[in-house]
Amino acid sequence: MTGLDPAISSVLAAKDAQTKTQIGFAVAKKGLDAAEQQGQAVVSLIEAAGRIGKEAGKGANLDAFG
Repeated sequence: MTGLDPAISSVLAAKDAQTKTQIGFAVAKKGLDAAEQQGQAVVSLIEAAGRIGKEAGKGANLDAFG
């Protein structure tokens, strides 16, 4: 940005920084959303395992020592 008025350069730099900050927040939000979905999937798996363990005749013959 050589040859520009310093005030204009300052405004452009501030706008660029604002845009980069907004992009950073959007990327972080997508990461958090993905982590939340993974967490919900894990909770669903744990709940399903709990239901299976409570079914009649299930889980009574577990050999944990192989």
